[in-house]
Amino acid sequence: MLFSIIALLATLVTAKAVALEERATGGYIQNPSGSASFTMYSGCGAPACGKSATGFTAAINQLAFGGAPGLGAGDACGRCFAVTGTADPFSPAFTGPFHTIVVKVTDLCPLQGNQEWCGQTTSNQNNQHGKPFHFDICEDTGGSSAFFPSGHGALTGTFSEVSCSQWSGSDGGSNFNGACLSGETAGNWPAVGCGNKGTAPS
Repeated sequence: MLFSIIALLATLVTAKAVALEERATGGYIQNPSGSASFTMYSGCGAPACGKSATGFTAAINQLAFGGAPGLGAGDACGRCFAVTGTADPFSPAFTGPFHTIVVKVTDLCPLQGNQEWCGQTTSNQNNQHGKPFHFDICEDTGGSSAFFPSGHGALTGTFSEVSCSQWSGSDGGSNFNGACLSGETAGNWPAVGCGNKGTAPS
């Protein structure tokens, strides 16, 4: 009996280690809180995580997403974040009002073609606005209008991973095999959700 319990514990520890290794694989940088920049985009109906959603959603920069374009759902998929704007990088004198909303990550902001905001790499971990993370907030589901002050379509600020019980919305069906939003039920980073795919941009 004692041997069985020890064997079971060893299996659980090994499984946890493998899961953590899977999340860390590829050199992606995935922190549960920090500073970020924010923009908005439309056409969110075929997100990289493979499932759309009806609540406030966002794409996250490739270095945090956990996968390159075409590799499927990264470990950021399904995770929920409270995002708060604190400044407009193009209008430094603007003092608000700013807002906080909770978004679910369903999409990827790829490095290629988005270097200004999503150009973070392992060798240069900040984007052109000095921020290590970027959230591109979906216009289609109302998140951008709730977050951005009128006339201000780009902000910098902070983010913090939160339980998806704080997110208002519902998930859609799978668009492809391997679709994943497991981050919604995983613990905050460094806990593993969907796992990372491939190698982080360097």
